[in-house]
Amino acid sequence: MQQLSGGLGMTVLIYSQSRPLQQALQSSLYAMGCKAVVTAGSVEEAGHALSVQHIEAALVTDTSAASALQQISPALPLLSLTNDETPSGVTSLKKPFRIQDLEASLIHSVSVSADQAPAMMAL
Repeated sequence: MQQLSGGLGMTVLIYSQSRPLQQALQSSLYAMGCKAVVTAGSVEEAGHALSVQHIEAALVTDTSAASALQQISPALPLLSLTNDETPSGVTSLKKPFRIQDLEASLIHSVSVSADQAPAMMAL
């Protein structure tokens, strides 16, 4: 059985209108070593969280929310947990999935986003 790395060390936003799903994902993310997990049940809550806290990735369970979050924070790595068609630039993990698959997909979405970020130049 594949083990979790337990070393993600990032802050992740969970967007879902299902409180039980939020709680299950939150437990899984803490098991992966996330330092903080923020939950939101609406795009407004998610937007507020993004405006007051440094969030390094988001899990979304709604395609329209993925599009809205892309508008609010274009550089935010998004991982869609829906079987619906996802917007361009959003990594998707089809249900059902294993927790190890969730961890690998989250790491992938963050690394892809980092690869696409403009290079910083030191002066």
